[in-house]
Amino acid sequence: MSETLGNELKKLRKDKKMTLKELSAESGLSISFISQIERDLKTLTFTSLKKISEALDVNVNFFFDDNRTGPVDTSSLNGNFLYKDLSGDIEVPIFTPAEVELKAGESQHSPYTHRGQEFIYVLSGSLEVIISGELKTLETGESIHIDSKVEHEWYNNTDKPTKILLVSSNSK
Repeated sequence: MSETLGNELKKLRKDKKMTLKELSAESGLSISFISQIERDLKTLTFTSLKKISEALDVNVNFFFDDNRTGPVDTSSLNGNFLYKDLSGDIEVPIFTPAEVELKAGESQHSPYTHRGQEFIYVLSGSLEVIISGELKTLETGESIHIDSKVEHEWYNNTDKPTKILLVSSNSK
C-alpha cells in the first residue's frame, strides 16, 4: 500500500460518502478512535480493522498491497499484527483465508458481531476467545468455528506472539 492505513481509510470513507459519525455507528468504534486512526495517531488491532472493513463493506484485504508475497507488518501502519492474505487470485472469494500473527499483549478488547463466520486454527501460541461472554483459551493445534452473528472477540493476552490461520466469510 502506497499510503498509510489511516490515509487509505479516510479516502475510502470519503469515497463512500460516510462521515466519522456514520462509520462510528456502523463499526461500534468511537469517533475519536477512528479519527486518530485516520491521522495515524493510534495503534490499530486486527479486530478494529475487521470492524472498520465490515462497516465500509470491503474485505480486510483492501487495506493491504495485494502484490506482496510475505506478511504485512502493520506496525508501520499503526497496527499490532502481521497479516498475510492467502486467498490467491480469486477475485470475489466466498471466504478469505489469512495467516495472522497477533503481537504480545493486546489490550483493546471489545466484543462485536458481524455477518458471516470465522474459523480460527492456532498455529502457535495461545489465543483467548470470548463467545457470548464465555472465555475459551485455544492452544497450538486447537481450533474454533464461530457464527459471527453471535457476540465474540479474540485476542492474544500473552507475552509472546500468537499465530493463527483465520478463514472468514462475509455471507449474510
